[in-house]
Amino acid sequence: MGFTTHLPDLFAGDFLVDLASRDLEVWERSIAEVQRTIDITRDLTRYFTVDEEPVMVVTMGGFTKDKHIPASARAAKYERIGEALGRLDTAGVRLAAQTLPPYPWLMGGQQYHNLFLDPQDTAEFARAYDSALCLDISHTMLACNFLKIPLSEAVAQLAPHSIHLHLVDGIGVDGEGVQVGEGDVDWAALGKQLRELAPKASFIPEIWQGHINNGEGFFTALDRLEKWL
Repeated sequence: MGFTTHLPDLFAGDFLVDLASRDLEVWERSIAEVQRTIDITRDLTRYFTVDEEPVMVVTMGGFTKDKHIPASARAAKYERIGEALGRLDTAGVRLAAQTLPPYPWLMGGQQYHNLFLDPQDTAEFARAYDSALCLDISHTMLACNFLKIPLSEAVAQLAPHSIHLHLVDGIGVDGEGVQVGEGDVDWAALGKQLRELAPKASFIPEIWQGHINNGEGFFTALDRLEKWL
């Protein structure tokens, strides 16, 4: 039985990991927190009988507080993340960069994601740094609505690099965590693409408040997904 971990969204002192930061103190702490989570993930393998190395999902950073940055400024931020990845000891753990929505809720307020949003530069990052992806369907659905492109176009670029999936619906540009089948995702079409392009990817349903009533939301999602995956 394999397992997956997720880098915490928030660390002590309300710290948000940002591997794209040019603030040296933020960047160094971000690297340290990611490494600490990798080490914990590696240590957890002793509790599992695993055929493959565990996946660790990472929100890499690159967010801003006031507005989105120009597309021309993204490359430097991706390069900064690449530098950070080169500092990490990932032996025994498979990192997966999570795809992101345009307007995340961070620190109790809405902010702006700039990286891992556009499928084209996300796929380019995956190729350039030999980085796996975690394809979050809700996040990418919102990104596609924001970019005014079909989800199928994004999935075609991202799924071949994806080793883990967050299966969850989305509405508009900021409605994430929606129950499967109740948002903008065409699940029949998506299921076909995922079977072809990411047949070995692990997945979880990531429904908002899905744990309530002994996981009722998660079980509902799994029941609905059976006919598409």
